[in-house]
Amino acid sequence: MPFHLFDARPGARRPRRIALSSVLGCAALLVSVSPAASASADTRDGGPQGTVTRPVPPAAARPTFSVPGRSATAAPKVRRPSAAKGAKGLKSLALSAAQRTDFDGDGFGDLAYRANYGAVWADWGYGASEAISPDDAQVKDLLLPGDLTGDGKADLLTLTATGELRLHDGAQATVTGALGPYTRLSTGWQAYNKLFVPGDLTGDGAPDLLARSTAGLFLFPGTGTGFAATGISVGGAGWSQFDQLVGVDDVNGDGLADIVARNSTGLYVYPGNGSSTGYPFQERFEVPGGSDWQKYNQIIGGSDYDGDGAADLMGRTAEGALTLYRGVGDGTFLPAEAVGTNWGTVTQFAGAGNQPNFGKSGVFARTADGTLYYYETTGTGRLQEKYLIGTGWDRADSSLTHAVSLRGSGVSDLIQHSTYDGHLYNTAGYAAADQDLAGGSKLYNLVVGPGDLDGDGKSDLLARSSTDLFFYAGNGDGLSVKGRVSVGGSGWSQFNKIVGAGDLTGDGRADIVARTPDGLFLYAGTGKAATPFGAKAQVGGAGWSQYATLAAPGDMNGDGVADLLASNSAGELYYYAGTGKAATPFKERVQIGSGGWNQYPDLL
Repeated sequence: MPFHLFDARPGARRPRRIALSSVLGCAALLVSVSPAASASADTRDGGPQGTVTRPVPPAAARPTFSVPGRSATAAPKVRRPSAAKGAKGLKSLALSAAQRTDFDGDGFGDLAYRANYGAVWADWGYGASEAISPDDAQVKDLLLPGDLTGDGKADLLTLTATGELRLHDGAQATVTGALGPYTRLSTGWQAYNKLFVPGDLTGDGAPDLLARSTAGLFLFPGTGTGFAATGISVGGAGWSQFDQLVGVDDVNGDGLADIVARNSTGLYVYPGNGSSTGYPFQERFEVPGGSDWQKYNQIIGGSDYDGDGAADLMGRTAEGALTLYRGVGDGTFLPAEAVGTNWGTVTQFAGAGNQPNFGKSGVFARTADGTLYYYETTGTGRLQEKYLIGTGWDRADSSLTHAVSLRGSGVSDLIQHSTYDGHLYNTAGYAAADQDLAGGSKLYNLVVGPGDLDGDGKSDLLARSSTDLFFYAGNGDGLSVKGRVSVGGSGWSQFNKIVGAGDLTGDGRADIVARTPDGLFLYAGTGKAATPFGAKAQVGGAGWSQYATLAAPGDMNGDGVADLLASNSAGELYYYAGTGKAATPFKERVQIGSGGWNQYPDLL
């Protein structure tokens, strides 16, 4: 998610020389601002010392979604399954898959997704609507349950970062804002790193839910209007090998839902067997393609996009293109077809199998004279053109931290540590009435906002002095944090850089990396407040010292895994895509900037 600036409200507790506004849209625009008067020791009050101004981005090009055979007027052509699949299988093929995402009622499966500025869209190919506004959205992931409200219309489930599962009535999904209202179904789902709905897995006619944690896979049988309160363990830690888990409805025509799962060797179908009390799958089989399936950062299922009655698969490439695999109805798929472009800025598709990234997507860059820029990601491993958003951010007055969203909106926050009074300030407009986030200390030499460290779904902060590492648990509102707790000693002073913004190891927990002159080290998150990190593990050598700056931008390529940026003294910028694997958390570097990045002593 990007960093958003909101209009400052009057009535702040103390005067602030800051004016904040909203950045909406996907593209960037360089704008000019008037220089701010410099702050002096006599006039500053410890609050934010710089100014920011309002960029006005141009409208982004709408992604294309065009499947041959479907249009605003075409009727679905249902293909009858061959051989004796039985009446039950025929009903599943003709109705189930399309119903789960057919928002406009034309018999074709549609798309729902979270855009890079937070809104949720419904897209039916020849049209689209902003179904949940960014002001109302708190959407980390989106699931496709089919009809849970009993009106014959496809509904939508959304998951918040704090683990709340919400049901959105899809009766008017094509109307702007229609999916905004919701019913809270249950809470506590932040304990799992992936939730997905395969359809009717148990054979009772109700869609079921699967949830994975580091302990394994759990089945929550459907009730017809929701899901059972208690899960049934249906698999152990071996399910952590899969970086994509997709509920695909019935792909083999037996009337039961199936799932597909991807690991490093290929893509596999796990057909449902109808059990509601034990292991719910038949023996798996591999989908042809092998390592070619690795080119997709999100694999999407649970719908019939061509209206022939068989559930299909789609994949999004690193370049933002959509590829369709038409289901045949017997567990196989037709060859790939290109059906869409310009989908890079979608952060999460409904029904996608990846673990979702939430709360940060982009970097700030501050020059030596205190000018502040923002670079949004493209979703394809690159950065968009810079926004000039502020001046007067004197490096002697404050250090800045780009934190994973401190509230449920998913919008990242810019935190100032004042060298004048040692306090931590939230510079966001929503906090304008009182920007004082924590008392802090003048002794802090580093502040990090890597995300949720204690497992409650709320983003937290770390602050380091020469003698301690302190943990500040977030309250989830961005207006305050809980009292600091020491979680480390003077050993943390060996690191000249500590960064993090999300999950690096594939377990759904926030992690950090720390650098010494000897190399790069990973501290995997534990989800426990008292001991938020496991033992350090070296993941890079002394070559990492060539970089003047390191930054954690969140997820830059749309696969849900946190990434890393690094710039050197020559002004070159390198991108390290995350792998989701603790032993080797980053892929080979890719140069994405050829010069000029050495103008930024701070990359956040």
